[in-house]
Amino acid sequence: MLKIGEFSTLTGISIHMLRNYDKIGLLKPEQIDCMNNYRFYGEKQIVRANHIQVLKSLGFGLTEISEILKDGTTNDRIKTFLETKIKEKEESFSITERQIAQMHQALNELDMQNEYTLSVSVKQLSSHSVVSLRDIIREFTEEGLLWERLDMSCRANGIRLADVQYCMAMTHSVDYKNKAIDTEVFRVVDQVGPDIVGLRFSKMPETEAAVVAFQGKYSRLGDINRYMYHWIIENGYRISGKAFNIYYISPENEQNPENFVTEICYPIKNNS
Repeated sequence: MLKIGEFSTLTGISIHMLRNYDKIGLLKPEQIDCMNNYRFYGEKQIVRANHIQVLKSLGFGLTEISEILKDGTTNDRIKTFLETKIKEKEESFSITERQIAQMHQALNELDMQNEYTLSVSVKQLSSHSVVSLRDIIREFTEEGLLWERLDMSCRANGIRLADVQYCMAMTHSVDYKNKAIDTEVFRVVDQVGPDIVGLRFSKMPETEAAVVAFQGKYSRLGDINRYMYHWIIENGYRISGKAFNIYYISPENEQNPENFVTEICYPIKNNS
């Protein structure tokens, strides 16, 4: 569970707006403490929050977003909303070419039954102080071994981890022929310390990134990465750094892979 302030930071939605979303029923807290009225959100709600941010960035109003995100909404229904909004934007002097291009792309993907339509958001990711462990693994499924080693080393060296509900991983290179996947796993720390044998402290800089939040098995990562690569190119951006994953619900705290919640992040810059 995430406090409203933590959820606000992770999703880029202000606390004031989250309270408004609660009031209109668009995004309600998963739990409210009856003693102090503190609001708590579930990690799975990051996916819905991401969808809301994407639709807002395309110019949809909150009433329209509520309709689009209703359970059981069909692709044809979403297509109607998109076609209507395109016409409205074309008649408005303030419309940007980027928004129109993104909505045309979404229409095409809906026709192809693309499940990732309207899933990419562009947001500013804050900087983090991190400790990491980097090594070569033979299969992506072996990433868990790196997490075990990192956590063991952190405990052995008394490294104080930050009280956050997520962690990160980055693939530096992949050599399928020699079964060599250069992978680095990161834990957020309160402060950067001197490097220790096998561990590295660093500061992950603030960056603008294209992000997809999804719930489900890691076997979907390949398809999502391919989709994001094309989305970035088609929408006038270029990749400016190595992609990384943020894990909110993972094998560390959940046994059912269908419940995993992950964000795939690509640092980007505008081509213009």
